[in-house]
Amino acid sequence: MNNQTLKSLTNAHAWIGLIISIVLFVVFFAGSISLFKDNILAWEKLPVHAQQINALQNNEVDYDKVIATIAKNYDVYVDHRFYLLPPNEHSPFIDAYFAKNITGLDPKTGEDHTDVHISLDARTGEIIGDAGKFNYGNFVYQLHYNLGLGRIGVYFVGIITLFFFVAVLSGLVIHWRKLFKNFFQYRKDGNKDKWLDAHNIIGTMGLPFHVMYAFTGLVFNLVIVYQISYALVLYQGDQQKLLAAAGFNEPHLAITNQTVPITGINELEKIAAKEMGDVPVNRVMIEHFGDESAVAIFQAQRADKFSTETEAHYQISNQELIYLTKDNHNNAVRSGLGVIARLHFGDFAGYGLRVAFLLMGLATCYVILTGNLMWLDKRAKQRHQSQRSLNFVRRLTSGGFIGFIFAIATGFVAARLVPVELSSRSELIENTVFISFFVLLVLAQFINNQVKFSQYALQLSGGLFAFVILLDWTLLASGTRNIIAYGNFDILITELLLLLLALICFFAANKVAKKHTVKKTETSSQSDFSVQVAK
Repeated sequence: MNNQTLKSLTNAHAWIGLIISIVLFVVFFAGSISLFKDNILAWEKLPVHAQQINALQNNEVDYDKVIATIAKNYDVYVDHRFYLLPPNEHSPFIDAYFAKNITGLDPKTGEDHTDVHISLDARTGEIIGDAGKFNYGNFVYQLHYNLGLGRIGVYFVGIITLFFFVAVLSGLVIHWRKLFKNFFQYRKDGNKDKWLDAHNIIGTMGLPFHVMYAFTGLVFNLVIVYQISYALVLYQGDQQKLLAAAGFNEPHLAITNQTVPITGINELEKIAAKEMGDVPVNRVMIEHFGDESAVAIFQAQRADKFSTETEAHYQISNQELIYLTKDNHNNAVRSGLGVIARLHFGDFAGYGLRVAFLLMGLATCYVILTGNLMWLDKRAKQRHQSQRSLNFVRRLTSGGFIGFIFAIATGFVAARLVPVELSSRSELIENTVFISFFVLLVLAQFINNQVKFSQYALQLSGGLFAFVILLDWTLLASGTRNIIAYGNFDILITELLLLLLALICFFAANKVAKKHTVKKTETSSQSDFSVQVAK
């Protein structure tokens, strides 16, 4: 490759990285935390779990009682899937997701029904409370894949992921000639050399990780593009034919508008578990709840296979098996999507792999940061570079990166302090995160001393992460001890995550402070030398 091509590729790599940097940082930082989403959700529910400590001792599940309770208390919307998630290692309750009919229109969606998410006692069917109030883990995960912007955000993150893929490949090409020669080179004396070496080392060692996340992220966020194109080209626009060929050919019965009670799910669950190969059911769904055409769908995941997901569908009125997929891993499309999902979520090899993915995700955040710092350093040395635009990028970097860390820390504090009785609890926590982020993002643009701003913002963020742990052991000390005594370690796992984030913030703040001190000393020495020369 000649020098001009290499220079053009390097510039393209730098500019792509700069343009997508803040969004990419948000995606990776939120995604790293989301690896422990289930633990965070259980941690947030500590006040409820502490009050229902007896539920942790029982593994009994009575779906019929749960369904009877819901049918008695809610006017369930028939044309919406009804989900039941049985108790697991993170929660002793059944979580139910469905929609209910309402008078008038929902102010958010404009529809005549609204979503409901509640927790129920798995044995008695008693309603424990509104599970939708405890949503911080899911919210952080949503920031990872759609930035909190809904469907538009999904596609936007998909496009950013595409550019990230290009940046990864261009970076590999740029450093290919010196890839092995300078693989472990780390020049700690100069800031630029240190940033460049760290950027290259982490980027190279994490190449399989980055390629995997770039590719799987593209599949999840831009799958609609592939689906439409395949349907148009191969199936003359018939999307149903495409889905059927891909193995997604589950039968759907037409609604009869004949109301019947939903019963016999306990018996069907036992039949389905045996039919699917004696695997534990991890999700129960009901199509057309309360209608004669209602279908019970049981899903299970085998522990001994990487991507096998099994489903059994039964018509509830006559208990007839209408669909069974024991061996859908033989279907290339469904198997491929299963493998991609397991790789992306890192849930196929226990906590050891999740910790490794967490560290790699946080290291990628550092790669993104060093890329911006090197761009700023290079531009600052150019004669005709606008100082105003340079300051804008510098402040956008510190405000965007540190601002998001601060916002996540603020969200954790809110998730512990906002009362569980508040009906708009989850919305208040989410708004707290957004407001905290934009406050620091805007504030950074009005502060001249970016070093001090970064130092104090990082120290404050680290303090907030540590403060959450303190809150657990002061406000909810007895509940924390009792739940840990019953063998539920979600609280400890979340607190270790918070401790790691706090230490990273304090370490980064200390590095920023030392850098500022060194620069100040160097400037003072140069001034003294100039005075002596003048004399």
